[in-house]
Amino acid sequence: MNFINSIKQTKLHLLIPTMLILNSSCKNSQALFLENASNWEKNGNATWEFSDGILSGSITRGNSFVVTNEKYDNYILELEFNPDAVINSGVYIHCGEKVFNTEKCYEVNISDNNATQANRTGSIVPIGPQLVAVETVNKWNTLKIKVDGNHFQVWTNGILTGEATDDKLSDGFIALQALGNNQTDGKIQFKNIKITPLK
Repeated sequence: MNFINSIKQTKLHLLIPTMLILNSSCKNSQALFLENASNWEKNGNATWEFSDGILSGSITRGNSFVVTNEKYDNYILELEFNPDAVINSGVYIHCGEKVFNTEKCYEVNISDNNATQANRTGSIVPIGPQLVAVETVNKWNTLKIKVDGNHFQVWTNGILTGEATDDKLSDGFIALQALGNNQTDGKIQFKNIKITPLK
Protein backbone atom coordinates (compact mmCIF):
# COMPACT_ATOMS: atom_id res chain seq x y z
CA MET A 1 0.00 0.00 0.00
CA ASN A 2 1.46 3.36 -1.00
CA PHE A 3 1.48 6.48 1.22
CA ILE A 4 -1.48 8.21 -0.50
CA ASN A 5 -3.73 5.15 -0.23
CA SER A 6 -2.77 4.83 3.43
CA ILE A 7 -3.87 8.43 4.11
CA LYS A 8 -7.18 7.86 2.26
CA GLN A 9 -7.87 4.73 4.29
CA THR A 10 -7.07 6.53 7.56
CA LYS A 11 -9.46 9.37 6.65
CA LEU A 12 -12.18 6.82 5.86
CA HIS A 13 -11.72 5.11 9.23
CA LEU A 14 -12.07 8.48 10.97
CA LEU A 15 -15.13 9.43 8.91
CA ILE A 16 -17.17 6.28 9.56
CA PRO A 17 -17.54 6.77 13.37
CA THR A 18 -18.51 10.40 12.81
CA MET A 19 -21.20 9.37 10.31
CA LEU A 20 -22.51 6.75 12.71
CA ILE A 21 -22.78 9.33 15.51
CA LEU A 22 -24.64 11.78 13.24
CA ASN A 23 -27.00 9.07 11.98
CA SER A 24 -27.69 7.96 15.54
CA SER A 25 -28.51 11.55 16.53
CA CYS A 26 -30.89 11.96 13.57
CA LYS A 27 -32.67 8.71 14.44
CA ASN A 28 -33.28 9.96 17.98
CA SER A 29 -34.96 13.16 16.74
CA GLN A 30 -38.74 13.34 16.72
CA ALA A 31 -40.88 15.79 14.75
CA LEU A 32 -43.39 17.75 16.83
CA PHE A 33 -46.69 19.41 15.91
CA LEU A 34 -47.19 17.55 12.65
CA GLU A 35 -50.44 18.03 10.73
CA ASN A 36 -53.14 15.48 11.68
CA ALA A 37 -50.95 13.97 14.43
CA SER A 38 -52.72 12.90 17.62
CA ASN A 39 -49.86 13.72 20.04
CA TRP A 40 -50.71 17.43 20.43
CA GLU A 41 -53.80 19.57 20.98
CA LYS A 42 -55.06 23.15 20.67
CA ASN A 43 -55.87 25.41 23.60
CA GLY A 44 -57.48 28.88 23.42
CA ASN A 45 -59.13 30.89 20.67
CA ALA A 46 -56.46 31.47 18.02
CA THR A 47 -56.94 30.08 14.51
CA TRP A 48 -54.25 27.40 14.11
CA GLU A 49 -53.90 25.94 10.62
CA PHE A 50 -51.45 24.18 8.32
CA SER A 51 -50.37 25.14 4.80
CA ASP A 52 -47.45 23.46 3.00
CA GLY A 53 -46.06 22.11 6.27
CA ILE A 54 -46.23 25.49 8.03
CA LEU A 55 -48.23 25.81 11.25
CA SER A 56 -49.74 29.30 11.56
CA GLY A 57 -51.45 30.87 14.55
CA SER A 58 -53.59 34.00 14.04
CA ILE A 59 -55.24 35.90 16.88
CA THR A 60 -56.61 39.35 17.74
CA ARG A 61 -57.30 39.02 21.44
CA GLY A 62 -56.70 36.39 24.08
CA ASN A 63 -54.02 33.77 24.59
CA SER A 64 -53.77 30.48 22.73
CA PHE A 65 -51.43 27.49 22.50
CA VAL A 66 -50.74 24.25 20.73
CA VAL A 67 -49.34 21.81 23.27
CA THR A 68 -47.76 18.35 23.32
CA ASN A 69 -49.54 15.51 25.07
CA GLU A 70 -46.20 14.19 26.33
CA LYS A 71 -43.82 15.64 28.91
CA TYR A 72 -40.12 16.11 28.18
CA ASP A 73 -37.08 16.68 30.42
CA ASN A 74 -33.59 16.83 28.83
CA TYR A 75 -33.53 17.66 25.13
CA ILE A 76 -32.61 19.94 22.26
CA LEU A 77 -35.65 21.55 20.63
CA GLU A 78 -35.13 23.12 17.20
CA LEU A 79 -37.60 25.00 15.01
CA GLU A 80 -38.04 27.84 12.55
CA PHE A 81 -40.39 30.75 13.22
CA ASN A 82 -41.71 33.80 11.39
CA PRO A 83 -43.52 36.46 13.49
CA ASP A 84 -45.24 39.59 12.25
CA ALA A 85 -44.74 42.90 14.07
CA VAL A 86 -47.97 42.56 16.08
CA ILE A 87 -47.89 39.03 17.49
CA ASN A 88 -46.58 38.14 20.93
CA SER A 89 -45.47 34.53 20.85
CA GLY A 90 -43.18 32.11 22.60
CA VAL A 91 -42.21 28.52 23.28
CA TYR A 92 -43.32 27.33 26.72
CA ILE A 93 -41.26 24.53 28.24
CA HIS A 94 -41.33 22.50 31.48
CA CYS A 95 -45.07 23.09 31.97
CA GLY A 96 -45.85 20.54 34.69
CA GLU A 97 -49.56 20.83 33.92
CA LYS A 98 -51.50 22.35 31.04
CA VAL A 99 -51.53 25.78 32.65
CA PHE A 100 -49.46 28.23 30.63
CA ASN A 101 -47.89 31.13 32.47
CA THR A 102 -44.40 31.99 33.72
CA GLU A 103 -45.24 30.67 37.19
CA LYS A 104 -45.97 27.17 35.88
CA CYS A 105 -43.59 27.14 32.87
CA TYR A 106 -40.47 28.76 31.45
CA GLU A 107 -41.11 30.81 28.32
CA VAL A 108 -38.61 31.26 25.52
CA ASN A 109 -40.06 34.51 24.25
CA ILE A 110 -40.73 35.54 20.66
CA SER A 111 -41.46 39.26 20.81
CA ASP A 112 -39.03 41.82 19.36
CA ASN A 113 -41.37 44.63 20.44
CA ASN A 114 -41.86 43.43 24.01
CA ALA A 115 -42.58 46.27 26.42
CA THR A 116 -39.94 44.77 28.73
CA GLN A 117 -36.80 44.72 26.57
CA ALA A 118 -35.11 42.13 28.79
CA ASN A 119 -37.88 39.76 27.65
CA ARG A 120 -37.30 40.22 23.93
CA THR A 121 -37.00 37.32 21.49
CA GLY A 122 -34.64 34.61 22.72
CA SER A 123 -34.92 35.41 26.43
CA ILE A 124 -36.03 32.79 28.98
CA VAL A 125 -38.83 34.29 31.05
CA PRO A 126 -38.67 34.64 34.02
CA ILE A 127 -35.15 33.26 34.62
CA GLY A 128 -32.90 34.57 31.82
CA PRO A 129 -33.00 38.04 30.20
CA GLN A 130 -32.07 38.44 26.56
CA LEU A 131 -28.28 38.49 26.12
CA VAL A 132 -28.18 39.90 22.58
CA ALA A 133 -30.85 41.77 20.59
CA VAL A 134 -31.74 39.88 17.40
CA GLU A 135 -34.20 41.22 14.82
CA THR A 136 -36.71 38.55 13.79
CA VAL A 137 -39.89 40.29 12.54
CA ASN A 138 -41.38 39.31 9.15
CA LYS A 139 -38.73 36.75 8.23
CA TRP A 140 -37.86 33.13 8.90
CA ASN A 141 -35.55 32.57 11.87
CA THR A 142 -34.09 29.58 13.68
CA LEU A 143 -34.54 28.82 17.37
CA LYS A 144 -32.58 26.20 19.31
CA ILE A 145 -33.40 25.43 22.93
CA LYS A 146 -31.16 23.14 24.99
CA VAL A 147 -32.41 21.79 28.30
CA ASP A 148 -29.79 19.83 30.24
CA GLY A 149 -30.87 19.23 33.83
CA ASN A 150 -31.32 22.65 35.40
CA HIS A 151 -29.30 24.43 32.70
CA PHE A 152 -31.16 26.22 29.88
CA GLN A 153 -29.68 27.76 26.72
CA VAL A 154 -31.31 29.45 23.74
CA TRP A 155 -29.83 30.32 20.35
CA THR A 156 -31.68 32.63 17.95
CA ASN A 157 -30.33 32.53 14.41
CA GLY A 158 -27.23 30.82 15.80
CA ILE A 159 -26.58 33.52 18.42
CA LEU A 160 -26.73 32.67 22.13
CA THR A 161 -29.58 34.93 23.33
CA GLY A 162 -30.59 33.27 26.60
CA GLU A 163 -28.93 31.22 29.33
CA ALA A 164 -30.00 30.40 32.86
CA THR A 165 -29.81 27.83 35.64
CA ASP A 166 -32.92 27.13 37.68
CA ASP A 167 -34.27 24.24 39.76
CA LYS A 168 -37.91 25.27 40.12
CA LEU A 169 -39.33 23.22 37.23
CA SER A 170 -37.95 19.83 36.22
CA ASP A 171 -39.91 18.64 33.17
CA GLY A 172 -43.20 19.15 31.40
CA PHE A 173 -45.24 19.77 28.30
CA ILE A 174 -44.04 21.95 25.41
CA ALA A 175 -46.37 24.60 23.96
CA LEU A 176 -46.25 27.18 21.16
CA GLN A 177 -48.06 30.46 21.85
CA ALA A 178 -50.09 33.06 19.97
CA LEU A 179 -51.06 36.06 22.12
CA GLY A 180 -53.27 38.89 20.81
CA ASN A 181 -52.97 42.58 21.65
CA ASN A 182 -56.77 43.16 21.50
CA GLN A 183 -56.50 45.61 18.59
CA THR A 184 -54.89 44.12 15.48
CA ASP A 185 -54.80 40.57 14.20
CA GLY A 186 -51.31 39.08 14.71
CA LYS A 187 -49.74 36.01 13.13
CA ILE A 188 -46.95 33.61 14.01
CA GLN A 189 -45.68 30.80 11.77
CA PHE A 190 -43.69 27.69 12.75
CA LYS A 191 -42.07 24.90 10.73
CA ASN A 192 -39.49 22.10 10.97
CA ILE A 193 -40.08 21.53 14.68
CA LYS A 194 -38.06 18.66 16.11
CA ILE A 195 -36.88 17.45 19.49
CA THR A 196 -33.79 15.36 20.24
CA PRO A 197 -33.62 13.77 23.69
CA LEU A 198 -30.37 14.09 25.61
CA LYS A 199 -29.09 11.03 27.44
